Amino acid sequence: MALVVVRIKKERDLTEKVLLENQERYRSIIAASNTGAWEYHADTNYQWCSPEYFEMLGYEPASIGKDGIWDIQQIWINLLHPDDKQEAIEKFNNYLKSGSTGLYEGHFRMKHKNGEWLWILSRGQTLRNADGSASHITLGTHINLTEKKQLEIELLLHNQKLLKYAFLTAHEVRGPLARLLGLIEVSKLDAHVDYPWFFEKIKHEAQSMDEILHTITRELNDIKDRKPE
Repeated sequence: MALVVVRIKKERDLTEKVLLENQERYRSIIAASNTGAWEYHADTNYQWCSPEYFEMLGYEPASIGKDGIWDIQQIWINLLHPDDKQEAIEKFNNYLKSGSTGLYEGHFRMKHKNGEWLWILSRGQTLRNADGSASHITLGTHINLTEKKQLEIELLLHNQKLLKYAFLTAHEVRGPLARLLGLIEVSKLDAHVDYPWFFEKIKHEAQSMDEILHTITRELNDIKDRKPE
């Protein structure tokens, strides 16, 4: 009996050691990757989050919740952007209600303590019971995608500017230029040209081209000044 007790104790100690090592390895990976980890319990609405989760949003863990107890409302829903809130909640709820098959993934904005909005990529997966059914626990991560989103927006604006520049070059400039060329050809054919009227028309078309070229210059300067590094 004594040997059995000793063996059980050794196995238990070994299991606890492995668990502690895995937890420490998990914490190290989370800290090194600047990824916020979360754990949601659907049966109690309790949600645990790693320190990195809060640091990403500019908070200390103790500054949110009561007595260190957090629920999903306090540390996720209340911080969602108004324009993203309904879709984000529905997407997560649909994942849980549909049997939690596969991976959950969502994109939304969350409010930083300083008032800024951060773009977050959230991924998670519900743990399975021994019989293969979905448990009440879903594990996941939050990754800050704000810089990537800002770059995407900058690139979109640049593309819009370039399209506008291309339109101005291809269409707006050709109109006054064609009219100028037409006036020149008319002057060659008509020996009795009304020169005051003729030169006034040329001046008008030249001014139109000058305004368009100034607009193109402004667009190009704006593209240059806003160029992402």
